[in-house]
Amino acid sequence: MTNDQRYRHCVSAVGLLIAFALNGQDRGAALEAFTEGYARLDPDPFYLDIRERLEAVPQDSVLMRQEAFFAEQREILNGPFEAEGSAEESLLLDLARFETAHQLERIGLERRWIAAGRPMPVGGMAGLPEAAAWYHLLVRRFTGADLSPEELIAFGQREVARCHRMIDSLRAAHPHLPDRAWVTDKQEVLNAFSRVDSTVRANLTGFLGPVDVPPVVPMEWPAAGPYTPPGIYLSQEDNAYGADVFLFNFHGGRADAGALEWIYLHEAIPGHHLQSALRRSSGMTDLRSHVSYPGNFEGWACYVEYFGRELGLYRDPQQELGKWEWDLVRSVRVVLDAGIHGMGWTRAQALAYWEQHIPGRPDLADREVTRVTNWAAQALSYKVGADAIARLRDRVVEAQGPRFDAARFHRAFLDLGMVPMPVADLHLIRTMTEGP
Repeated sequence: MTNDQRYRHCVSAVGLLIAFALNGQDRGAALEAFTEGYARLDPDPFYLDIRERLEAVPQDSVLMRQEAFFAEQREILNGPFEAEGSAEESLLLDLARFETAHQLERIGLERRWIAAGRPMPVGGMAGLPEAAAWYHLLVRRFTGADLSPEELIAFGQREVARCHRMIDSLRAAHPHLPDRAWVTDKQEVLNAFSRVDSTVRANLTGFLGPVDVPPVVPMEWPAAGPYTPPGIYLSQEDNAYGADVFLFNFHGGRADAGALEWIYLHEAIPGHHLQSALRRSSGMTDLRSHVSYPGNFEGWACYVEYFGRELGLYRDPQQELGKWEWDLVRSVRVVLDAGIHGMGWTRAQALAYWEQHIPGRPDLADREVTRVTNWAAQALSYKVGADAIARLRDRVVEAQGPRFDAARFHRAFLDLGMVPMPVADLHLIRTMTEGP
């Protein structure tokens, strides 16, 4: 079967479902049509590197077919439906509407970029035609939020100041803490992760309610180098190890002694591994299985790091200090991202801002400024996503007062699936305020 034949088959199959949805305005049929059409088109493959993303933009004829599908879907999804559906159908409809609006914005921008000769960025997005529109698109893809560069810089600066206050407070209370400390025995690192795993599991019910979390295996990141991040989670579906693993950076035969607890929280439990395990156990096959929103999953993994004490960790001030020192890195990256891609900062300007707040770390500065330059908007997903969850929690606390249950809130958030934060916001408020 040729590509054109596959497309005609797709249009025919989806067209029947769409016709049924239009005749009866049936939610289930509309969602089935959207999900099938979306899966067949695979319209927006996920790339971190902006140049790789642009190089993968298909021919205009392909974009035209995508545009026709999403334009038709917009009319269906925004039309009236006969009867009120279930809470899950309502969630999925809002997800489909969010995705449709995003895809139409993306397609229009990509088609104009093709017409302009497919120019490639140099040193950030700011040199592209319609740079502001491109950055807006990527900010929304990675965070779910519609934030301007100015708003992002203001947020990042507030978080930078917050991190400095926490670091200064910890150093004042513990003046003998070393500036940097390393663990050079890999078995000692593995033993530390085993202890952290046991501690977190023992305290997890109070944070999340009863939950059965499968094992997660810490492993040295193979062939890690100077530009390798501190860690990464790989579910068993995404690796060749046959197990859920998180890889830690042991480049140079050493690991950061102050990063052992926050990195476990982020990559393992209750961060990426827990969220992935719940998604797997749900057997989810709807639209949520075809889309990915970093503001949700990176935001959640960043958010849980702030609750180390509730999970039995951060008793050692070096571990708490390590958490806030890396939070400072993430906060500085927010300012750098908006500065480089939204305001046209040069690399020299970015490095100067870094040195102002994280002095004496030229190796880390080079790595992180390069990452932010190449992966436009990706670094925003951690802090902006975590802030969105925290603000959502604050609104639920305000609405519920003494009835607020943190464990119920956290589980309700995860049970929504990895949806964009605006959709999670709407439906979690509804779940928490209308539930028992």
